[in-house]
Amino acid sequence: MTTAPAVGRRRLSRGTTQRLLPVLFDLALAAVICVVGFATLSGPLQVLEARAVALVLGWLDPTWSSGVLPGHVLLFRGDDEIIDAVVTASCSSVLSVLGLVALTAVILRGRKLHALGGLVVAVAAVVALNHGRLLLSALAGLHWGEGALVLFHDWVGTLWNLVATLGGFLVMVWVTLPAAERAEQDVDGRHTARRPDSWARPGLGYRATEEVEAAVRRRRTTVTGLLHRHVLPRRVSARLAARREAARVDYRLGHLPALRRAERVRQLAADGLGAHSASLVAVATYDVDPLVLDALADAVAARQWEPVTDHRVTALRLWARGWLLARPVPPATPHGPVGGDGSDDGSGDDGSGGDGSRDDGAAVAVARIPVPPAPGATRPPGTAPARRPSASRSTAPHSFARPSTPPPPPETPR
Repeated sequence: MTTAPAVGRRRLSRGTTQRLLPVLFDLALAAVICVVGFATLSGPLQVLEARAVALVLGWLDPTWSSGVLPGHVLLFRGDDEIIDAVVTASCSSVLSVLGLVALTAVILRGRKLHALGGLVVAVAAVVALNHGRLLLSALAGLHWGEGALVLFHDWVGTLWNLVATLGGFLVMVWVTLPAAERAEQDVDGRHTARRPDSWARPGLGYRATEEVEAAVRRRRTTVTGLLHRHVLPRRVSARLAARREAARVDYRLGHLPALRRAERVRQLAADGLGAHSASLVAVATYDVDPLVLDALADAVAARQWEPVTDHRVTALRLWARGWLLARPVPPATPHGPVGGDGSDDGSGDDGSGGDGSRDDGAAVAVARIPVPPAPGATRPPGTAPARRPSASRSTAPHSFARPSTPPPPPETPR
């Protein structure tokens, strides 16, 4: 008798587990919203919708209906027949509303206030369309009897509710997503943010044509603009505008020449690293001109005293530190510092004209920050350099941490 070797189950890697946790959290959040919302809102929403149908029928003819019973609509026909129309959970719009809420909480929550506004508009549209479905079902029962009411509600009303839910979802997405002139790409993959050609990268889409860009640049009146101009206090409006400016990428920088782009980068950094952090991160990511990158790194290094306000400021500081440490040190020249003898006589030796203007195509010498050698790295001339121990022979652990200072010697008793 032989036994097969036991095969152990493969354990999920840490990366797979980290990717599964957000998915499980979103599924659990959607389930909680649907279950708790149905148990809480189902009854009150049925009563509200039945009362609304009875109210509208009373406006048309007071002798047609009565809403004296909660959740019921009593329909009085001309032949002394009374139809008791009950608004059940399947008749109500609670399922569609909870589905939209769950989708917003799981998928569109990154848009924050835009997602909330889209949800409010979509819920209002779904509730209004479902109210029209119930009202038409009641009118069919009044004119053709109970069979017509059930037929319209079960067949036409089901298709009506499906179209209403899908339309509410599309309205929610349309309100939540940014407008075409603020989006990165349109449905055809063309850029609408007027990204400069010098910042083009594979996978970022195609440039829009001049006709499309001219149509996108038109100014239009928006609800947000009206709120900022006429409703919100100036302090609240300024705070929201500053937060939006910090997260906005100003693609006009890429259209400027190198010298003007470097000067503009210094001006943006002078306002504070957190004021235009997205634009500065875009310069560090997409720009390839050493002059512009040097100006950005120097501007970031000069403002190390600023507090870290978001993750973009942290990324800027780390990038600037790496850029300053990686750029080479220029060889020493006998004529003095880089860029000439230091005299500013306006003779044009530094690549500029007599009026101080500089040609963008001229080579510009950039001052480099010298990196001092490590202690003990200098050796007398003529001696061979000491061999570094290999990694296999070294017993010290590999660490990038800064070595700690030795503890002070203990005090000797007197």
